[in-house]
Amino acid sequence: MRKTAYPESTHTADTTQPPANSAPANNGLPNRLMTAFEVAEFIGCHEETVRRAYLRGLLVSQRFGVRGRRFRPEAVLDWLRRGAPTRVS
Repeated sequence: MRKTAYPESTHTADTTQPPANSAPANNGLPNRLMTAFEVAEFIGCHEETVRRAYLRGLLVSQRFGVRGRRFRPEAVLDWLRRGAPTRVS
């Protein structure tokens, strides 16, 4: 097959990027919902500690499917500020 080179149109020529400081900083957390394993890896604790935290109401979670839970990065950072158990480095 022959590849066709298309000239740039006006809607694809716009390469402006939004300012880098427009989004809130998540301190290295992804900008998506996180699993219990990802939260535990980021904080430095066991993933069962994360599960116990949301069962006790210390960490806000969202239902994801039938049995799954996902966590917002803002909720994880809030839990850290309030004294989540972390591993000493």
